[in-house]
Amino acid sequence: MPVIETSGLTKVYRTYRKERGLWGSIKGLVKRRYDETRAADQVSFNIEEGEFVGFLGPNGAGKTTVLKMLSGLLNPTSGEARVLGFVPWERRNEMKRQFSLLMGQKNARW
Repeated sequence: MPVIETSGLTKVYRTYRKERGLWGSIKGLVKRRYDETRAADQVSFNIEEGEFVGFLGPNGAGKTTVLKMLSGLLNPTSGEARVLGFVPWERRNEMKRQFSLLMGQKNARW
C-alpha cells in the first residue's frame, strides 16, 4: 500500500486582471476579468514506504504547491490525495502527529 498517493491533483489560482487607467478601474467595478494560473495540473504518483524520491522541476512548475497540498496547507481545485491513509486537507490530528513539512531557505533554518 502506498504511503503517499495522488491522482489528478490540480490547483488553479484565479487572479483579477485590471485594465489600465481610470476608465479600466471603473469598468472593473462592473465586470471583472480573471486570469487562471495552473500551479499544478493533473499530478499523479505513488510513493511506497521506504522509497527515496526527488521532486525536480523548473521554477513555477508547481513543486511547492503540490507539497503544500500533500501537507494540508492548501486545498486542491480537483483531484485526490492520500498521505499515510489520510486526506491531507481534512487536517486530522492523527495525520498531523505523523507528518511534517519544513520549508524555507537553508540559512533561515539555522
